[in-house]
Amino acid sequence: MQHAYRQLILGMVCLFIVMAIGRFAYTPIMPFMQQTGHMDNQSAGLLATINYLGYLIGAVIPMWLVIVNKVTDLKIYLLINIIATLLMGLLDDFAVWTILRLISGITSGTVFVLASNVTLEALRVAKKGRISGLLYSGVGLGIFTSSIFIFVFTNAGSWKMTWIVLGLFSFIIGSFVLFGMRDNPTNENEISKVQDNTNTAEVKLKKKFIWGFSIAYFCEGAGYIITGTFLVAIVKSIPEFADYAALSWMFVGLGAIPSTILWSMMANKLGHAKAIYIAFILQIIAVVLPVFSESMVSLVMSSLFFGATFLGLTTLFMSKAQILMFEGNSKINLVASLTVIYSLGQMIAPAFSGLLIGESGNYNAALIFAAVILCIGLLSSIYSYSVTD
Repeated sequence: MQHAYRQLILGMVCLFIVMAIGRFAYTPIMPFMQQTGHMDNQSAGLLATINYLGYLIGAVIPMWLVIVNKVTDLKIYLLINIIATLLMGLLDDFAVWTILRLISGITSGTVFVLASNVTLEALRVAKKGRISGLLYSGVGLGIFTSSIFIFVFTNAGSWKMTWIVLGLFSFIIGSFVLFGMRDNPTNENEISKVQDNTNTAEVKLKKKFIWGFSIAYFCEGAGYIITGTFLVAIVKSIPEFADYAALSWMFVGLGAIPSTILWSMMANKLGHAKAIYIAFILQIIAVVLPVFSESMVSLVMSSLFFGATFLGLTTLFMSKAQILMFEGNSKINLVASLTVIYSLGQMIAPAFSGLLIGESGNYNAALIFAAVILCIGLLSSIYSYSVTD
């Protein structure tokens, strides 16, 4: 039991580092990097795309290659991720940044998959699977705390030091993972139980809705990431709120912290289908709010709704996929397939949205594009569940 709780806490630390800092700290820091003339909107979108390409590669690596074992590999990738974050503030060349964001993306993907695997396995064996949603709250907690630091500390002259401080902080808390995380004890009974559990009807069920379900998750990856990449820049483009732009990302984190648990509870109460529909609708509202209103209230609501849904939808899709894989003896690794599909969506969208924004600095076209994609995702999810009735 103690081992499971330790793995959960250290898994949360891993996601705090590689997701909240390694991946998403770029969002509130990016406008300051642009202010100093280091890149335009297209270049900013390209850096995001490179990072998400890396995440796609990283998500696939653990499926095919484990160098030593899951925990040891996790520690190696975690350390590389921290170094990449640190170097973003030490090196001043766009070509080098593309390499660092690629490395950061690859290691974020591998650590996300490995930390999820190790932590959820420990919780399942300890019969504590109901609290597994806490693992992903580490991302929201990291977004919340790092955005406050960026808001207080960062300006056009100090963004390099922000990367360095975040890198050093990541190393400090990451040392607990490096020295504290252990391999899970093997449990042959648990493994055999999963392998022997077959359900032909459930396999057929997956084959009926898998296309709609996959398209929906692809659209979530493509739709959410546009706001996830440009939200702070959008707020910064509004003169009266420019000084408080980084705080918009703080509200994203605030909404994300409890979201994984709350959406898991909603799925248990209403069912996964209705929970997914509601989350999509709220995210669509979050994305289009800045198009219709640039008031402080609408921007705060947009940030909160966005934070409350982007991790929530990941939790809902992944938990449903895990249920189907556990109940069925299918050759399809649905969790891995969905992760790759999601990564493809979030890799493609930022570069395209950067083109929509262009030199105008108007983000409305990109936000409307994201909302359309999310509407397609909502309709696809409705279709996927309707064919199973």
